[in-house]
Amino acid sequence: MDKCYTESAVLFITFARPEYAEQSFNAICMAKPRYLYFYNNAPREGNEDEYSKCMYIRSFINRINWDCKLKTFFRDVNVDIYTSLFSAIDWVFQKEEQAIILEEDCVASLAFFDYCRQLLPLYKDDIRIWLLSGDNYFPHFNPSGYDYIFSRYPYQYGWASWKSRWDKVIRINIPWAEMKEYKLYEQIFPNQKEAKARILADDRAYNTIQTKPAWDYIFGFTVKSQGGFGIVPTNNLVSNIGVSGHHNNRFNSLVNCRKILTVPNYPIQKHPPFVVPDYRYDRYFHKHFYPRKLDRLVNKGKRLLNIQK
Repeated sequence: MDKCYTESAVLFITFARPEYAEQSFNAICMAKPRYLYFYNNAPREGNEDEYSKCMYIRSFINRINWDCKLKTFFRDVNVDIYTSLFSAIDWVFQKEEQAIILEEDCVASLAFFDYCRQLLPLYKDDIRIWLLSGDNYFPHFNPSGYDYIFSRYPYQYGWASWKSRWDKVIRINIPWAEMKEYKLYEQIFPNQKEAKARILADDRAYNTIQTKPAWDYIFGFTVKSQGGFGIVPTNNLVSNIGVSGHHNNRFNSLVNCRKILTVPNYPIQKHPPFVVPDYRYDRYFHKHFYPRKLDRLVNKGKRLLNIQK
């Protein structure tokens, strides 16, 4: 059998979208992880199309031709998307101290696995760091010039973390009112304008999770309540290929189908000297990823004018 490229456990989360899962799994096969946790939610009752798609995805395990310790969690009964995703991540962290997490519509480069290989052990005991993101939507902007960036805006379309962080996730009774009363965001974001915008955004997120307990929103509240942040690579290392389903974001072209670094390695030579968020990067991210309402209206007007020409 072929030699493994990465020793880190990889969790592969799937449902019934083989057109995406195949691309994501092919990328995982290139990395040849030593430990692979393969999760698949069950098809909804009576849905024959989903049944055939789920069975096809589960058959991917027959393609494993390297020295791999495979574990599977193939559900017999369908659960909702929120339960499904939470339980999949719970599963891997019940068995592993650290893991790389990839959903079926996230295609990782080999460089992403190398990036995780280097940084997961380095920051394992630094509780300020909650995750390694594989995403960088502004790779042209690296104000400090180091090989990775500490940021309060790490996205989770391909990411890695540690059991010690996941175990601290606040699943019920998120102290959102207390966080606002304490003026937490005014303390952890670089200026009042950005803090205000983030409060408004998380007000919406908090209202959403009262009926739709999305793990990523809940994880984000926990990270901020602990004063934590994440790491962002200086190149984009994971592409979110989902244009339908859970990760669909038709309003944000920055997220979907981004180009990734195609080299096999991610050499890290210049580490940031201090473990603090790079506020120059974060300010740039906030300004360009979360444009003001006026900016959105101006851009919409420009698009309409172009259409009419």
